[in-house]
Amino acid sequence: MTSDEKKKVKSSFIAGSLTSSAGVFLSKLVGLLYVSPLHSLATLNNMDYYSAAYNYYSVLLQICSAGLPYAVAAIIAKYASKDDWKTVMLVRRLSIGILSAFGFAMAVIFAAVSGPLSSSVLGPEATAADLQKQKITFIILSLALFLVPILYSYRSFYQGLKDLKSYADSQVIEQFVRVGFLLGMGWVCIYIFGLDRVWAVYMAALGTSIGALGALFYYLRYDRRHIGPIRRAARNQTTRPVDHKVLMKELFAFGVPYLITAIFGNSQVLVNTQFFVSTMTSMGMDYQLARNLYTIIQLNCDKLTSIPQVLGIGFSSGIVPYMTISLEQRNFKELRKNIRACLDTVLYIGIPVCWALFTLARPIYFVLYGADRLDYAEVCMQWEALLALCTTITPICTSMMLTLHLRKESIFYLGVGFAVKCATFYPLMRATGYTGAITSSILCSVAIIYLSLAKIHNRYQVSYRATVFRAVKMLLACFAVSGAFALMRLAGFDISLSSRPMALLGLAVYAAVGGLLYLYLTMQMKIPQAIFHVSGKGVLRRIFRQGRA
Repeated sequence: MTSDEKKKVKSSFIAGSLTSSAGVFLSKLVGLLYVSPLHSLATLNNMDYYSAAYNYYSVLLQICSAGLPYAVAAIIAKYASKDDWKTVMLVRRLSIGILSAFGFAMAVIFAAVSGPLSSSVLGPEATAADLQKQKITFIILSLALFLVPILYSYRSFYQGLKDLKSYADSQVIEQFVRVGFLLGMGWVCIYIFGLDRVWAVYMAALGTSIGALGALFYYLRYDRRHIGPIRRAARNQTTRPVDHKVLMKELFAFGVPYLITAIFGNSQVLVNTQFFVSTMTSMGMDYQLARNLYTIIQLNCDKLTSIPQVLGIGFSSGIVPYMTISLEQRNFKELRKNIRACLDTVLYIGIPVCWALFTLARPIYFVLYGADRLDYAEVCMQWEALLALCTTITPICTSMMLTLHLRKESIFYLGVGFAVKCATFYPLMRATGYTGAITSSILCSVAIIYLSLAKIHNRYQVSYRATVFRAVKMLLACFAVSGAFALMRLAGFDISLSSRPMALLGLAVYAAVGGLLYLYLTMQMKIPQAIFHVSGKGVLRRIFRQGRA
């Protein structure tokens, strides 16, 4: 491979991770914007079926992928750094075959157990019609369990080559295709064919598979333009590739810990999905209200809190190839630098976003979902904002632990977090009501973060003192922003909840004031300059350049 071709797979860690995060953000933003019209098409009661099905789908997708996407990215990065392109291509072929087989098997299993799983999720008070609707939603989503792992094999290949732009672009395409299909076909089914409103949920479930197909077509086209240099380098390579049996062992040595961590990492969702409704009804809450609250927490609020969580997704994927190469080269100084840069960047962006979700919870929820159950939703949103910050950092810590060969410790810490979630779930719900489900998840994440960062500090001598000091400054800036919001309310500029367009306009003004004030205050405290290693003008140029990109 020529030097020019090698440059195409090189990028700085922060820039690459922010590119990945930007792609995930756009895809999440599209995913957020469809929820409101989907609610109108399906109604809140029918959204319960979609929420439960999608939560199980997410967990099963992690299981059937067996942690291989992260493993493939790490191993591709390892052998690409050694210019062993024959092995790189062999890993690619193995990953496509394994993920296709695992995805097909999990799709068949999910469809087969859809009946008893529906009964378990909806509880004994569910009607036969409810159970049938939930079962159909499960079966439709099972198709995505076959297609999405294949898509993962392509994403992880280019991720390992540090080509995070295609990773981000594919996610945006996937979401646009998915949302366009589910809203378009949902509208056709209900308003043209006059079908029951639950068909909007069915189209939403099918849209997951259609979106995956759209992203796969993108990668097939992308492959034709970019895989040529790698294939030529592999053909010209004189050394033999690593034996496929050795690679299989290496893949699963990487992948199995990721699989276990994925299961434990989704423990919060599993516990809430399985026990929230039954626990609340056992405490005397109306069955339909309990189902509505479950949807508010696990679907509506989760869509909003996914905004800061894109940083966790982007950086946890972006950090793998860089840390892998640093370990292979035993460049521990660069390794520590990347860890601190990762945490600093995520906190600098994540803290103000989560703060805004907390302070503006009521108008934000109203704009997207209307006034239905708004008092309950406001409280849920405020607690979910705190959880969002924790769940933004947790996947980064887990990804770092696994990449740094601390797999046993990572699995143990996630097990501790799962135990904390299970041990505190029922007592907190008894003590505080429905918010106890969120509080127990916060405690779970805090335990994982503390244990993981402490272990990384002990093993690789990573100091977090500067990171903590900067985080305190960021919080002070957020307090100042809240003070500015209070002054705006005293001056009579409150966000009106009389109509959603007016509330949206008010939110836009508050967001602009808050964002500019936060940027100004943190620049005065030299925080972005220290994180990005540029001057104040350089920070502004970088922001506007990212915006144009």
